[in-house]
Amino acid sequence: TTGDEGQGTQEQPHINLRSHPQGLSDANETTHEEADEDSQFNAREAAATLQDYVDKHPGFAADAATWLVVGMLLFAASVLVLLFSEVRVVLVVREQDFRHQMLREGSMQETQNLEKVEQKEAGSQAARPYVTGACMILLFIAIVCILKPFCNVLDIIGLPSSNCFLTVGFGGFVGSVVVTTLVMGMCWSCTRGWAAFVLLLIAFAGIVLCPTGIPFLVVLWMILSAGLFLFYFIYLPETDDCPEWCQSIGPLKASMNPEDWKRDFTSSANASFEDIRALASNITGGSKESEASSMSSPAANTPGAESKDGTINKARNTTSV
Repeated sequence: TTGDEGQGTQEQPHINLRSHPQGLSDANETTHEEADEDSQFNAREAAATLQDYVDKHPGFAADAATWLVVGMLLFAASVLVLLFSEVRVVLVVREQDFRHQMLREGSMQETQNLEKVEQKEAGSQAARPYVTGACMILLFIAIVCILKPFCNVLDIIGLPSSNCFLTVGFGGFVGSVVVTTLVMGMCWSCTRGWAAFVLLLIAFAGIVLCPTGIPFLVVLWMILSAGLFLFYFIYLPETDDCPEWCQSIGPLKASMNPEDWKRDFTSSANASFEDIRALASNITGGSKESEASSMSSPAANTPGAESKDGTINKARNTTSV
């Protein structure tokens, strides 16, 4: 009958989501919290995963150590070569400044010997731009070698490493520029104050802005640093009215002609070998000659002492070129 059919049929309850807004929001928050917990980086789990991988692959630690050692050796070698090159140029420039001052004061006259000395000094600095560029390339390779194992570590612990090599390459470029300008600025701080200030400004600005990881600041640093370097060291020295605060730090322009490369490296190598031979001879033979002269004529080296002919020796200040 109709009554029995009505009793056998049960009505399904209708749930109105609008009448339970709090329950729906609580469910969504719970879902988001679970997703955040799954996406959060767990340092302990990452360390355990890395340790488990190293235990299963013993060669991984040796490979990473090899990359680090090679990178650090290249880094140390490039910094030492750059430091030696810059100190050598600084000493030459200081001697030129002293000689020009004596010429202005009339304490020295230009001679053929002076021209030979200037030609030798120019030859010793000829390869400086190429040495600086080679050191920057070595620094780039060294920093890339040091940072390269971290890309493998990111891949092992499950973090995205697709852009790691691009980041490492960019970091190597920035690091090479920062280290080069820092070493040059420190070397020239005792002789060229304004030039050293420009170099150190570029270096410290890179140290402060680049580690932030903000692309706008990094690109801004690159543009401003390149513009400041070219304006101060390339454009201003060639102007007619060069200001006094624009100071030269030796040759910076490199030639694109291979014949010039050969000539510059040959002259620089010859000048370096001559300096090394002169230094060695002064160390080995100079002390013996001075000792022999002092033993043969002790009175001749004493200011105010009387010689055999009755004259008085006087101390004199001499300057050799």
